[in-house]
Amino acid sequence: MKKNLYSLFLVFMAMAAFTACSSDDNDYQWAQVPAGDQVYFSKDLPTQQALSKKASSFTIPVSRVKTDAATTVNINMTSEDDFLTGPTSVQFAAGQATADLVLSYDPEALVYDVFKAVSLEITNEDVKTPYGASSYSFKAGVPSPFENLPGKGTLVEDYLWGYDCSITIAQNQENPNVFRVYGASDPVNNGGEISPYLELTLLKPGDVIRGVTVTQNDLVFFADYNSGYHHGTYDADVMWYHPSIFTNTNPEDFWLHNKVLAYQEDGKTPGQIQLAPRYYMEGVGGWNQSQSDDIIIITFPGFQPKDFSATLAATGIFTDLSGNVFAQAIAELGPDATNVKAVVIEADADPEAVADAIVAGETEGLTVVDIEGSGIINVPIPEGMSGKLQIVLVVLDEGAAKTICSSYFEYYGGAANPWQSIGIGLYTDDLVYPLYTEDGSSATYEVEILENTDEPGLYRLVDPYGPNFPYYPYADSYTSSAIEVNATDPEGVYVFEQSTGLDLGNGLISILSEGGNYYEYYGPDYYDRLKELGYFGKLENGVITFPSFEYKNNDGEVQYTYQGWTSLAGTGDYRMGRNGEWKIVLPEAVSSAARARAAKANTFARNLNAYKKMDKKQTRKQIKVLMNRMIRPMRDNMIAE
Repeated sequence: MKKNLYSLFLVFMAMAAFTACSSDDNDYQWAQVPAGDQVYFSKDLPTQQALSKKASSFTIPVSRVKTDAATTVNINMTSEDDFLTGPTSVQFAAGQATADLVLSYDPEALVYDVFKAVSLEITNEDVKTPYGASSYSFKAGVPSPFENLPGKGTLVEDYLWGYDCSITIAQNQENPNVFRVYGASDPVNNGGEISPYLELTLLKPGDVIRGVTVTQNDLVFFADYNSGYHHGTYDADVMWYHPSIFTNTNPEDFWLHNKVLAYQEDGKTPGQIQLAPRYYMEGVGGWNQSQSDDIIIITFPGFQPKDFSATLAATGIFTDLSGNVFAQAIAELGPDATNVKAVVIEADADPEAVADAIVAGETEGLTVVDIEGSGIINVPIPEGMSGKLQIVLVVLDEGAAKTICSSYFEYYGGAANPWQSIGIGLYTDDLVYPLYTEDGSSATYEVEILENTDEPGLYRLVDPYGPNFPYYPYADSYTSSAIEVNATDPEGVYVFEQSTGLDLGNGLISILSEGGNYYEYYGPDYYDRLKELGYFGKLENGVITFPSFEYKNNDGEVQYTYQGWTSLAGTGDYRMGRNGEWKIVLPEAVSSAARARAAKANTFARNLNAYKKMDKKQTRKQIKVLMNRMIRPMRDNMIAE
């Protein structure tokens, strides 16, 4: 026990000696108080400054410790692209601890979400302090005011490509009438310089767009948009332009198809918007769809559009026991199409004008009937009306026409029918049949041909794709349909787009010639020019033939030739006539040998069990293998004088 106490005493003595020695050395110095005002930037300043498009300046606080006298502190500023301007110094009044350095900018020159580097530095050495920052580096810019709406919307494009896709829509929190659509053309982006978003603005009376003052409600403007689809033939991207960008469609009257179709329950946020763009390729030309409906439909998240859809197909004439004559048709209506009217008018009358008259109640002279539900409908044919007619069906809701559709038919009411049979000719189908054969071959068979006695050279092929022929025994459906061929000018033969009445599981099929495609779009004023360029077919020695055109890839290499177009409502448009064999032989020119060959081929086809209905998925796969789906050709300034 005594040993332990003695040891502890020695330890205490050693510690005392060490402490005394350390105190005597005194080898440290007290911190010195800096001279000057000790000016600094706060360490709490952010690394990113959010500017506003509604302002043209912002402030940076500069602080100091010593405040007893007024002083001026020099500041050096650098900014990326010199987008900021400001004073070279900041002034402190006596007693003032913090002064504001005001920096200015041009709000119109700033792009949302683009932040640029800025550096500030105090240059007076005598006022700096080692205990604070004498410089401040940060980035400044205008954050996007757009916030995504919850959920996903949809966009449907139904002209060039025919697609629908999921989209994200963001709304501007500073201007709630401005929206951005993300993903608007992703399905067709093939490497073009696609725009990051499609920007929409809901217009109101008084707004000014490209020099035009808006007078109407519910119109929609959209900024220039690059779809990202690079057209290989023309080496240009396809743009979507609002019609106001072109002189001939700049007035407001040409904007009316760009509009809000329906609003959400709040009455302010759109539920559905329709765009009618001018598709355009710089330096080339384009497709003007600014006066069309249902080209691009944008549905906002959470909106459930009402279905006012309607389809109409005239099927014949019905006469009741009292001798009243009706046009009979099949009408299919959407579930919300409950207020429906129908009327028979002349074929060359304007269905939209008729719909306007029905909406306005100005139907004197028209026999308008109510339609209840889908199915077979009978619409009275006014007494004395005959010839080429049409049934017009109008779906109404809240005092507006939601859907207008028409279907043409002929009724002669005892008058002479101008369509007279000229006998049995031969038809070589190189438009539809090759789609459904492994080798893509054409088929030649007999068909009855009519000629119009009022317009000699205007021909009709009677049911060329009908059930009387052996090639389509497995059709899902068929509606009697004649294909009209205009050869009134033997040097300018064309076929406008017409339904074959045939559905083989991929949608109702229609056909048209390349010349008909252009002529249908440009009209009679361009007939001579189209003829000069060789777009039309010819009638020579009783045989109607159609020219072939080359389709080239991006390298200018010819991939195939084609004569016309085949449209399958379920899959799209296809260049057909690949064999160059699409033609019509009038009865007068059919040789006995050719007729015998056709009859033999018909008999063989009837007996062959190789044309049974294919599975729809297999058929679609086969079509994709046989063909590259392409948009219809550019109708551009190539045909200008």
